[in-house]
Amino acid sequence: MSGPKVVPFDREGWRDALAALKGVVADIESGELAPVNAGVLVLMDRDGGTETFAFGPRADDITALGLLRIGEQVIIDSRMDGE
Repeated sequence: MSGPKVVPFDREGWRDALAALKGVVADIESGELAPVNAGVLVLMDRDGGTETFAFGPRADDITALGLLRIGEQVIIDSRMDGE
């Protein structure tokens, strides 16, 4: 079993949230990314309010929490590497 695939957002492409999300959807639909078993999406609006979504056939609470922790570690690791 391989680990999670990290999908980088180009520095200039991630500021437009809608375009970034559409790009991920396009990559899944084209087969560039594998079909999603589980995913987590956390959004923050201009006022600081948040919405959290878990989706996919395996998106139970424990899997969603695990994905959030994996994502957190990927971000920390990338910052520690100076990317």
